[in-house]
Amino acid sequence: MLKCVCVVLNYNDAKTVQEFIKRVENYKNISNLIIVDNDSTDDSYRILHNLYKDNSKISVIKVDENKGYGFGNNIGVSYSWNKFKNEYTLISNPDVIFTDEMLGMLLDVIRKKDAAVVSGVQLTKDKREILDKAWKIPTIFEYIFNNTKLSRIMDLTSRYPQEYFSNSLSKVDCVPGAMLLVNTMYFKNVGGYDEDMFLYGEETTLGYKLKKANYSSFMVNDVSYVHIGSTSTNKVLPQASKKLRLIYNSRLFFMKKYLKINKVTYFIASKVYTRIVKKVEKREKV
Repeated sequence: MLKCVCVVLNYNDAKTVQEFIKRVENYKNISNLIIVDNDSTDDSYRILHNLYKDNSKISVIKVDENKGYGFGNNIGVSYSWNKFKNEYTLISNPDVIFTDEMLGMLLDVIRKKDAAVVSGVQLTKDKREILDKAWKIPTIFEYIFNNTKLSRIMDLTSRYPQEYFSNSLSKVDCVPGAMLLVNTMYFKNVGGYDEDMFLYGEETTLGYKLKKANYSSFMVNDVSYVHIGSTSTNKVLPQASKKLRLIYNSRLFFMKKYLKINKVTYFIASKVYTRIVKKVEKREKV
């Protein structure tokens, strides 16, 4: 039976991780679970380590510095490869709910298609499909202006049209990072997530790197999972303006490093993003 190793990241959220482990520990399609504590500032690591230290299926490791989502998950994938030489790795947030049957279908697709990434449709906690269930690598123009009035006038979007997902399988550029199944070697061949991005934008960057390396990513449209919603992130970043700053910093980094934008374009993007953030900050003060 084809199996995978599951990597789950923890930051100050041991309770959510424990609930996740209870749900998936006995799944037949998961051979091992790796919890990566991203240098939590509370008792998370001690709690999780003590809880699972005698469980041969679960490993709890700790990084010495919180360098973000991508860094932590890269550590987990590398650890799983070094220890288990696993062909496939499931990267999942702890606040995600999926079935063993669904994971089995993803494993079947990733093997048959020799894909780098496979995922299902993400649902909100009230079972609604998210709008960004998969997307294309954005153009520079889309990335700069997609949250502006110009975007609404010109209908700027990197989303695929809904009809693109009418078949059971769709080839896509990028999938959400809440839960995705990766070919471990393909993921490592492109360097995994970019560790210079702390939070947000990692999925687009990974999709860009995989596509450039001629690897394929797929959405399985007739299976789904529930993402309860950024529990640990909301604790640290409760304000929308702070989240926006991180999102836009990641976009600037991506466009500079991967899309090779010039200084003028970088300046324009910075001004557009700063203006949007200031508007949000003003609303928060009201």
